[in-house]
Amino acid sequence: MGARDNLERGGWRISNGTGLTGGGAEKPRCSPDEAPIMHTTLVEVTTRENFLRAQNITARFLDTIYFPFSIQTHLEGSFPESPIRLFCYPSLSAPKYFFMYKDNVYIKPYLMMAQIPGTNMDRLELVDCIREFRRRVFGATRRPHLVVGKDLLIKMYNVVMRIESCHWEAKDLLLSLFFMTESQRKASLKVALPNLPAGYYFDEIEPADEAELVNSTWKHAGPGDLEQTLAKLSRLPSSCVRYRGTPVAFEMMDPSGFFNNQYVFEDHRRKGLGNAVEIDLIQKSIKCGMNPFKTVSRDNKIVLDASVASPLWTQWKCEEGKPVTINFQEWSYKY
Repeated sequence: MGARDNLERGGWRISNGTGLTGGGAEKPRCSPDEAPIMHTTLVEVTTRENFLRAQNITARFLDTIYFPFSIQTHLEGSFPESPIRLFCYPSLSAPKYFFMYKDNVYIKPYLMMAQIPGTNMDRLELVDCIREFRRRVFGATRRPHLVVGKDLLIKMYNVVMRIESCHWEAKDLLLSLFFMTESQRKASLKVALPNLPAGYYFDEIEPADEAELVNSTWKHAGPGDLEQTLAKLSRLPSSCVRYRGTPVAFEMMDPSGFFNNQYVFEDHRRKGLGNAVEIDLIQKSIKCGMNPFKTVSRDNKIVLDASVASPLWTQWKCEEGKPVTINFQEWSYKY
């Protein structure tokens, strides 16, 4: 079965290419904001009606998979630690691009970008869209931030950053994305939770008492992540396996909707506990009306291979059959 068949069965559509044409990039400058923003005017989504319209649009495509749950938590006020601003271009009735700003209370802000499949945009127009987006959410400040999107979009974001100043530095985290088709979601609800070895049992994480333990295992944790982890465990589904009362395996969710921080302590590995907490979290999230998805680091071969082989996950691939690369790119300003 081809990649398009897998995606169509899941109710998703996939981009058919880069959609980028036009001139080359400008050379980097050491003075920020020298190049004027031309031509573009992003439309900011502000009303509940338009947020619901945007949620309906972005729920149709894998390219915009990070947007629907973020919009839902915004409308519900169910994760106030990550308020959002949402923009589209050129209009909500015929969008080419969506841009989302998550002004996280405890951790650095997230910028998320996505192109609607089948649309085309001139390269210089895209550069102006990104620059306007940055200006409207950051103003003249130089805040450290994380930008998330398909690798090609992130490369265009790099063009913008190099235009604005040579003092910005980036760090890439390249990931593969896995989602569930409709048939996989239905099948997962029929899967019995794995029988755990003697002494192990499923339970819930105690956020107030155990958030620090969970956060200590997160390899990407930084300032504010303990408070963010506490919020995730308090407000979103998670899964935990205990041994003698202590959490030894767990997985939780990000307010953008993806699974993260699946972890099993070393003394308890090779017992199937990682798979157990993931199946538990899949079932919990589906019962909450969510469409499970996750990202796996391209250099984490063990988890990547297991996810590819799993009957419950489908790897996002382009029409040529190659895995799509998602980049979580961190930016910091060096004075």
